[in-house]
Amino acid sequence: MADVVALAVEELKKRGAEDAAALATRAVSGEADGTELIEKEEAVPTWRQRDYTSVPVGTPYKWQEQVYKLWQQHDASQAGDWSPDKAVSLWDVCHTTDPDRAKEYVAPQGSRGLYQTGECCRYGGQVYRSIIDSNSWAPDAYPQGWEAI
Repeated sequence: MADVVALAVEELKKRGAEDAAALATRAVSGEADGTELIEKEEAVPTWRQRDYTSVPVGTPYKWQEQVYKLWQQHDASQAGDWSPDKAVSLWDVCHTTDPDRAKEYVAPQGSRGLYQTGECCRYGGQVYRSIIDSNSWAPDAYPQGWEAI
């Protein structure tokens, strides 16, 4: 019986790795947007401190309940805090148009992470949808750029 369970676990790990690789390929090519990446985030690997110099730009990773895409290859195996929420010049935050999967508001960093029309966030316990493109403001800082849903 233990052999059957071990085989089943190995098969599930293999399928999970295949699903993650396929999703990453779609993200790198631009076919998978933030909505799809967040919808399928169980297939997105969790960020860890390691070398990202050979990882394709656009590869998604999860960190602290958020999905990010690699923006710039780098070596995060060295000392320091290289997590996506801290090393903002190296990562792009993903947003979704699905209000049920909205993530907490993350302030954009320069041109990355801007909310586009239809993209949602959670802010102050409420879900909001951006009604303008390139929205860099929090819902309370520029309410005319958001609608509560």
